[in-house]
Amino acid sequence: MAPRPTSILLACALALGCGKRAVDPGPPIAVVGESTRIRIEDPHPKATPWFDGTTVSLAGARGETIAIQVRHRSPGRPVVLTLDVPVSAFDVESFRVSRPSTALYGGSHGAGHYADGLSPVTVATTNPAYFEITIPAAATGSIAGTLAVDGTTFPVTLAVANVTLPPLPRSVWAYEDPRELAWAEQQPIDPARSRPAIGDAERACIAMFAAHGVVLAPDVQLDLWPERRAGFAGFRDIPVVIPTDPAAAGDAVRGWIEATRGTGQVPFSIPIDEPRTPEARAQVRALSASVRAAGGGPETFRYAVTAEPHPELGDAIDLYISWRAAHLAGDPHARWTYNGAPPFAGSMVLDADSPGTRTWGWIQHRWQIPIWYVWDALYWHDRHNRRGQPLPGRALDPRRDPVSFDDGDDRGNLDGVLALPGCTRTLRLAALRRGMQDRQLLTIADRCDPAATRALAAEVVPHALADAIGKARAWSTDEGIWERARRTLLALASCAR
Repeated sequence: MAPRPTSILLACALALGCGKRAVDPGPPIAVVGESTRIRIEDPHPKATPWFDGTTVSLAGARGETIAIQVRHRSPGRPVVLTLDVPVSAFDVESFRVSRPSTALYGGSHGAGHYADGLSPVTVATTNPAYFEITIPAAATGSIAGTLAVDGTTFPVTLAVANVTLPPLPRSVWAYEDPRELAWAEQQPIDPARSRPAIGDAERACIAMFAAHGVVLAPDVQLDLWPERRAGFAGFRDIPVVIPTDPAAAGDAVRGWIEATRGTGQVPFSIPIDEPRTPEARAQVRALSASVRAAGGGPETFRYAVTAEPHPELGDAIDLYISWRAAHLAGDPHARWTYNGAPPFAGSMVLDADSPGTRTWGWIQHRWQIPIWYVWDALYWHDRHNRRGQPLPGRALDPRRDPVSFDDGDDRGNLDGVLALPGCTRTLRLAALRRGMQDRQLLTIADRCDPAATRALAAEVVPHALADAIGKARAWSTDEGIWERARRTLLALASCAR
């Protein structure tokens, strides 16, 4: 029998599934939000809060940045959003996941192509096309516009709520290793310095993250504080490095206390990561005793640990950083959390289910987490899985394979990569900002109608962090539900107080 032509095989795969039930591809055009994590191969949703098939409906607060993805089937053709407020257009690069992220990251939405990398353009032409709309502080009422996709035009309405968001606070600390920027630019690293000097590329990257509510910074050594200080303006908590030898730690602690005296800023350090054994916990206590003897404490220099409270640690810890350390009620400890994976928090990996990092803002509000710690944000080389090879390790090439971390058992697609090499923005970073703005709306709405706001937050995220131990993921993977909740917050926050 002669082989069937390739076109027939392709038609079988796309239209009929080669004997399987045909999958409805959905309408030719769909509009979704920035935290929608559907594959390019997935069917378009038939209707969303943003688009019913005829009209694009947007809503936001004054001072808010809202964003949409326009999914269509005409890549290479222009997609244009026009409104009488500032609109920024982006082409979006998609990456093929062939080795899905493992259970460590909460699992995967599956193999396929995922949109992520954002490049600013005058006219967007990719599928999806991405747009950010910045609502001015003076905007009011309803603003009309149009969305044109390959010659078809749809009306757009932007409803401006009677509420104003203040500048986005930075309530996320994303660790970065400055060597990544030097390696990416093939710059030599001075062996006499503990870290590369901060340069223009790193400053630009820090500013881009700051615009998303994120402090991008390494943990700082005392001798580099003068050149790093500006990146922490307005940020209370300063991640710092101290020696792990108790005999040497005291001088560093005293130096940091003096360097930050009178600034309102408090240094903290995580010198021993995830102490899982009695021996490691004993080291934590010994080092903590040295820190306390040098004047450390909750208001001067916080000794932190990435672990849950443990009887062997006693009162040696000023700050716990762990999803296991955070409960809604009965939690006496100062605590942050870090990264995330369902059912504890949304995941940052490329192939995560929706809405990924958007969940963080809601969880921060409901569980009263002051800072979300991200390890890492610029993991462009798999330096922790070098298997005896010299630094920097395997370079990330997301166009070839977006797996950034692979220890042989666990792997994550763009794990630790909130900005792509070159500090290119991502949809996952935009989703994180979306969650932080949701948190602002929750805070304002809570002042207007606390009962309704708390009920809504509990409905959207019934349980997370340590309260999710032994339970299934509690939040919806339908971003439409999150968007409708946000629009409810807009109404709740529009009070006269």
